Amino acid sequence: MPHISDRQFSLVCRRTSRATFREVFHAHSQLELTYIHDGYGQLITEGQVFPLEPGTLMIFRPFQMHHVQIQVSEAHPFVRTVLMVELELLHAYWPHFITTHHFTEHLLNEQHSIQPIFLLPDSLLIQRMEHFGEQYPELLPHELAEDACLFVLDVLTQLRHIWNTLARLPDQYLSNQPTGHSEIIDPHAQATMQWIEQHYAEPFRLEHIASELHLSAYHLSHVFKKATGTSIIAYAQATRIRQACVLLGRTSLSVPEIGHRVGMSSPSYFCKVFRKTTGTTPHQYRLRMRGSHEMGRTEKE
Repeated sequence: MPHISDRQFSLVCRRTSRATFREVFHAHSQLELTYIHDGYGQLITEGQVFPLEPGTLMIFRPFQMHHVQIQVSEAHPFVRTVLMVELELLHAYWPHFITTHHFTEHLLNEQHSIQPIFLLPDSLLIQRMEHFGEQYPELLPHELAEDACLFVLDVLTQLRHIWNTLARLPDQYLSNQPTGHSEIIDPHAQATMQWIEQHYAEPFRLEHIASELHLSAYHLSHVFKKATGTSIIAYAQATRIRQACVLLGRTSLSVPEIGHRVGMSSPSYFCKVFRKTTGTTPHQYRLRMRGSHEMGRTEKE
């Protein structure tokens, strides 16, 4: 098996920040699972805000915009375990893990952001991540790729069991999960994100959003940047690229048509922004996704 790179797989256990933690909005090509051992704050993603606390597991699909704000204290530093994996790494394994593959595709094709899940630190999933985090640095080069792939498959399988259990217990799930309410983020910034999520397919000007919120464009820009760490234009652009990824994977629409449907009518500009954001062209991304779906259909047959 070939060498595995840090871009393809990364697991860092109990990374600790003792200063107030506030990242900018960002997205990446890897699937990300982040478990919070300690620390309180909020997650902003795809127009929604979720409170964060110890025991929270966050799941981010590839190219999903997200932004974490943590208020740390001497008593509560920000301690988290972070798993990042390129799912292409598992391509050769999917025919042997059919159920987990189908679950992973379902997870990636969720229409809305995945709400954080509350898990006790002694849950099998979290224990597995910590245990492999201790093993991984000691593995020999020829063992790294195989063991990492099997670990990720195990994590996804554990996540599938959790997902299915929560689906059968909706009342308990809702009573134990964060409500999505937060008083930390500025309400105008949250309203702007929600507006963009609803109107990303339309051409719009900053003045239009500001007018609907009864603010000046300058003041709204300042409020949004202070609350989220990014500009309104950058947030809208990233939202459009995320939706383009969904259309490329699910439909046979042409690349120019997809660009038009996500509010970027110039094909050349759409391709330029898509490549800058994802590291690949729309056509290459579609071929990669199509290969995964073709494998899924073969498995079902």
